[in-house]
Amino acid sequence: MGQVALGIDLGGTTFAVAAFDNSGKMLHRISYPTATEGLAKHILDSLASGVCEVAGLIGDGGEVAGVGIGIPGPVVPETGTIKQCPNLHALDGVRVTQELSARFDGWPCFVGNDAFCATLAELRFGAGADVENMVMLTLGTGIGGGIALHNEVIRGPRQIMGEVGHLIIQPNGPKCGCGNRGCFEAVAAKEAIIDLAVRALQAGKHSIIMDLVDGDVRRITPEIISKAAAGNDRVAIEVYEKIGNFIGIALCNCIVLCDPDRIVLGGGIAAAGEALFGSVRRTVAARSLISGFDVTQIVPAQLGNDAGVLGAAALVWEHNGKG
Repeated sequence: MGQVALGIDLGGTTFAVAAFDNSGKMLHRISYPTATEGLAKHILDSLASGVCEVAGLIGDGGEVAGVGIGIPGPVVPETGTIKQCPNLHALDGVRVTQELSARFDGWPCFVGNDAFCATLAELRFGAGADVENMVMLTLGTGIGGGIALHNEVIRGPRQIMGEVGHLIIQPNGPKCGCGNRGCFEAVAAKEAIIDLAVRALQAGKHSIIMDLVDGDVRRITPEIISKAAAGNDRVAIEVYEKIGNFIGIALCNCIVLCDPDRIVLGGGIAAAGEALFGSVRRTVAARSLISGFDVTQIVPAQLGNDAGVLGAAALVWEHNGKG
């Protein structure tokens, strides 16, 4: 079996721990509830307990090369410090790599932002495995992203490169959680999609969306809208046409800045399929004339829910020169 890397994908309600060989093959995976109450020590102890359980499944043929952890927030990889961890503020300012390594008898530990980890996984083992220059967007409750240039995922000196969710799309648009107005995330993430659908329904437009939620607009989700779009529902198709246009505009900006070979779209919203991708590709084709970018290279992510935990483990291979 040889060397094995362990990855932690930390979320606000659950975290996953998985073991991988350096080809990206998953050997074991277990999910656990996140210890959201108490001090940082309690959260770190629960992470360490999960890692030790998964490591115990590897057997005598495997040797742990290290542990990587993906954090839903900004980090300082050089020092292994979490700058801010939304929903888990007890970890703010914690040097997580040092704390975890001390719990693992010195196994080397590495930390990355969760979008960085997802991008790294898709670059090494997924939709970008055959290219060197890639932009990835993760579309969900928020919008994250990552940029790979010359076969390396780049974050920049302040870990900001790739934060595409905060590109300005509508200068006087809705307020974003970051405090700015008109951010990409504010106009095209989960709540914006739901808001577009609700406004159309309140304007009296007929849609099977209401049938799918038994008349309760509070139950509308992007998944429901996607299901309606798949059924050729006009309101749902119009929603994703608008959202795809916003995504396409953001990608046009990314293209002229990064000149990628491929663009990968992941996250729950990307599961809308052609209703979304068609609009995105049409917008890029119409608005990125200078680039000559091939819109067939806008593709769905391949790794799904495994991207975060695989990317976290891949931090180990990157450090060891085995990525």
